[in-house]
Amino acid sequence: MTPQRPAPQPHDSSQDPLNASSASQDWPSAPPAGQDWPSAPPAGQDWPSAPPAGQDWSNVSASGPHHLKTPLASSAYRTPQSGLSAPGKSYAVAWVLSLFLGVWGVDRFYLGRWKTGLLKLVTMGGFFIWYLIDLVLLLTGTVRDAKGRPLQQFETAKWPSRVISAVAVASVFALFALAGSIDTPTPPEPESQVAAPAAEAKDLQAPVEETTEPAADPTTEAAPTTTAAPGPTPTTEPAPTTDAVIAADGTALAMLAGLEEKGRAPKTDYDRDSFGWRNDVDHNGCDTRNDILRRDLEDIALKGGTKGCVVQLGTLESPYSGDSVAFDRDDNSIDIDHVVALSDAWQTGAFAWDETTRAAFANDPLNLLAVESSLNRQKSDSDAASWLPPKKDYRCEYVGRQIAVKDKYDLWVKPAEADAMEGVLADCDGFAAIADDDTLLWPAAGEGDVIATREEPAPAPSPEPEPAPAPKPAKATTPSSSSGSSSGSRSGSSSEGSGSSSGGSVYYKNCDAARAAGAAPVHSGDPGYAKHLDRDGDGVGCE
Repeated sequence: MTPQRPAPQPHDSSQDPLNASSASQDWPSAPPAGQDWPSAPPAGQDWPSAPPAGQDWSNVSASGPHHLKTPLASSAYRTPQSGLSAPGKSYAVAWVLSLFLGVWGVDRFYLGRWKTGLLKLVTMGGFFIWYLIDLVLLLTGTVRDAKGRPLQQFETAKWPSRVISAVAVASVFALFALAGSIDTPTPPEPESQVAAPAAEAKDLQAPVEETTEPAADPTTEAAPTTTAAPGPTPTTEPAPTTDAVIAADGTALAMLAGLEEKGRAPKTDYDRDSFGWRNDVDHNGCDTRNDILRRDLEDIALKGGTKGCVVQLGTLESPYSGDSVAFDRDDNSIDIDHVVALSDAWQTGAFAWDETTRAAFANDPLNLLAVESSLNRQKSDSDAASWLPPKKDYRCEYVGRQIAVKDKYDLWVKPAEADAMEGVLADCDGFAAIADDDTLLWPAAGEGDVIATREEPAPAPSPEPEPAPAPKPAKATTPSSSSGSSSGSRSGSSSEGSGSSSGGSVYYKNCDAARAAGAAPVHSGDPGYAKHLDRDGDGVGCE
C-alpha cells in the first residue's frame, strides 16, 4: 500500500539549517522516509535570497535552499570569488607588426601562435602570399589571438589601418614593376687580350713629357697648348663593350661597331709639321686651305693674279654654330678644322704612319671643314667625348664624319669616345654612314661660288738709285798729310758703308717674329717680305 505523503508543515525558521549558527549542524542528506522536499516555501514565506554569513550555497540544489546535494560543514561555507577574463591583444599592435614584420611571422608570435609563426619565418611569409593573406584577414577583423579572444580597438583603428596598408602594398608593387622595366646593362667581358708586342709596349710605356706647342697659324686648326700629364699607359686592350642599340647595315652605328676600341697612345714625338698640312696633294696649283674655302664659302671674291686659287672675300654658313660669318683675307676670322684632330689621330694610330699617309690624312677633304676661328680654338684636339658642336642639329653629321675618317684610315676609338659617339647616334634615327664621295671634294682652281675677282694694283717700282758723284782728283800732300787724309778717307768710307748697310734693312725669321713686330701680313714689296714667309706664293706672307 502506498504511504500517504503528510501535509507540509509550517516552516520554522529556527529549525532552518541555513539560519543556524552552529557549525556542528549538518544538512540532512535525504528527506524523511515517505516524504519529499517541499517544492515551494510555506505560505507567507520566501526562500532566503543569500546564505547566512560564513555559509555557501554551492551545494544547494535547484529546488531550493532546503534541497542540498550533499551535507556541508559550516567550515565549507565561503564567499564565492567572481573570475575576470584577461583582455584580448591590441589590434593596432598586431596590424603594425603584420604590415612591417609579417614576412617573418612576428604578428603571429604576438598573437601567441608560435608554431605558425615559426613556419611563416622559415618560408618568408609563405613567399609573401601568406603574408598578404594574414594582412587581409587582420584588416577584416577575423583574426583572433591564441585563446580565441577578439582584438581590442578594432572598430577605432580599422579604417586608418586599411588606407595605410593599401597605399603601402601598392607602393611595393609599383617599385617592383619599375625595377623590372629598367634594363640591366650587360657587364663587360673579362679582358682576354695579351700584352702588346715588345716594340709597341716600349713605345706605349714611354713617359709623356709636358710640352708647349708653337702657336698655330690662325687660318688653320688650333694646336693644344699642353699635352696630358705623365702617367702609365695600359699595355692591354679593353674588351669591346656590347652595343646597346642594334646597328642596321649601312648606318654610322654599324661603321662605329667595326672600329677597333682601345686606350689612348702617348703623344711622344708628335709634330704637327710632320703631317704636311696645306700641301698641294692634288697638284691643282692651290694649297689645301684655299681649296676648302672655295668649297665651303659663298659669294666668293677671288684675289687676282693667283690663278683662281686665293679667296679674298666670302661668307660662311657655319656648320658648327649655324651663324653666318663674313670672311676677309686681311682680317681673317675663319679657320680650317680637322674633324679628327691631328693630335688625336697621332694617339690613335697615326704615330705608325709614313709621311705620305700623314699628308694624305691632313689634306683629305673628308676630314676638313671651314669653321669660325673661335670654335676651332675651343675644340683644340678634343674628341667626341670632350667636345661637340654647339649646334645640336649638326652633331649627328659631325660624329658620322669622324667615324668615316677613322674607318678610312684604320684609326681606333677610345672607350669614352665610342660611348659618346653611340650616345649621339642613338638619337639620330638610323643616321647613314658618310661616304667618301665626290660631293666632299673641293672645286677646281677658279671655281666655286665665285662672284668677282679683285685685281690688286701692282706695287710701285722702286726708285732707281742716283749715280755716285765722280771722285775728285787727289791733291798732292806731304806724306804725313797724305797718310792722315788716307786714314780719314778710309774711316769715313767705312763709316758710310756701315750706315748704308744697316739703314732700312728688315728681316723676319718666321711669321711669329713678323706678328710680334706688328708687320703681318707682309705683302710683296713691303720691308721684311721674303719667300719663306709666303708659303703659298701668292705675294702675301704670314696671312
